[in-house]
Amino acid sequence: MNPRSTRPHAAVVYNPTRVQLERLRRLVDDAADDAGWGPTTWIPTRERSAAVEQVAEALDDGAALVIAAGGDGTVREVAGAMRHTRTPFAVVPLGTANLFARNAGIPIDTAAAVRAAFTGEERHIDVGSIEYRAVDGVRRSTPFLVMTGFGVDADMVAYADPVLKRRLGWVAYVGPIVRGLFRRDRPRLSWKADGGSMRSARTHTMFVGNCGTVSAGLDVLPDALIDDGVLDVLMVRSLEGWDGVRVTRWLHRANNPVARLTRSKLARRRPRPSAVETAGSAGGAVRYLRAERLDVTVSPPAAFQADGDGIGLVAAARVTVDAGALLVRLPVTASRSTRLGP
Repeated sequence: MNPRSTRPHAAVVYNPTRVQLERLRRLVDDAADDAGWGPTTWIPTRERSAAVEQVAEALDDGAALVIAAGGDGTVREVAGAMRHTRTPFAVVPLGTANLFARNAGIPIDTAAAVRAAFTGEERHIDVGSIEYRAVDGVRRSTPFLVMTGFGVDADMVAYADPVLKRRLGWVAYVGPIVRGLFRRDRPRLSWKADGGSMRSARTHTMFVGNCGTVSAGLDVLPDALIDDGVLDVLMVRSLEGWDGVRVTRWLHRANNPVARLTRSKLARRRPRPSAVETAGSAGGAVRYLRAERLDVTVSPPAAFQADGDGIGLVAAARVTVDAGALLVRLPVTASRSTRLGP
C-alpha cells in the first residue's frame, strides 16, 4: 500500500543556492516522522521563476503542507502562488534579512522553524500586491508579504554587496542604508488612497507595508498588523536638516519600549478601519496613512523593491492588500503575537 494514501505529506520548495540540503532533509524527515507524516517531496526553485510551477507541482502531488525554505525572495514567490489555496504554508528562513520570519515570529533557527512548520497553529494573513508600470511601459505585478516602496529601502537592496551579504548577513546593508539616508534627490510623488483625492509632494522615501519591522528590529510602520486587511504607509519628505531631526525623533518615539507595549495592548482591540486614516506629523516631515488601496505616480521614476528584491524603475503603481489570502502555519507563541490581530 502506498503510505501516502493513509498519511499526509509535506512539500518543501527550496532555494538550492541557500540550502544545506543534507541537514535540512534530516531535520524535516525527523519532524515529519514525529508528526506521523509520510515522506516529504522536495522541489527546487529555478532562477527567474515565480515558483508558480513548483507550488502547482506540490499541490497536484497532494501535499498537506507547503514549506518555503530560503530567503525573503523565495518566501514571497511561494506565498504569492499559495494565495487562496486551502493548504497551509510554512517558512524555514534561510536568507540574509529574513524579514517576514522576524515579523511573523517564526524562529530564525532552522531546527526550530522546521518543528514549527509541523506543529504550529494556522492563521490567515494578508498578502500585498503591487501592480506597476516600468519605464519601458510594460505593466507587471508582484506580491509581497513585508513591504514595498522606494527610497532608503530600495537603495539598500540595490547597493548591497552579494558577497558581503553571504559573509556578514544584514550588516552588509549598513553601507547602502547610509548611502540612501544621504541621498538628496526627491522625486515628486502623487498618491490617492482608497479612491480619495489626489495629493502630491516631494518625497525622499515611501514604505508601503503589510509588516512594519525592518533590519535591526526597527519599526518603520509601527501600527502595521499582518492580518488586519489594511496596508500601512509611511512617506518621508526629506532627511536633510531639521527634517532629518524630526524623522529621527518620530522613529525614536515609535520604537521606545513604552510605545511598543501600548501598541501591543491596543492592537487586539483595534477595529479594522472603514475609511482612510491619514496623519501628518513631525512638522510635516512624516506622513503616515492606512489604506486598502494606494495609487501612486513617481516623477522621475524611482527604483522600487518588494520584500528585498529590486523590481526596477517604476513610474506608476497600484498597491493593494488581499485580506486573509494566505493560510500560514506559525509557532503557537507567534500566532498570538502583537503583529497579529485577535
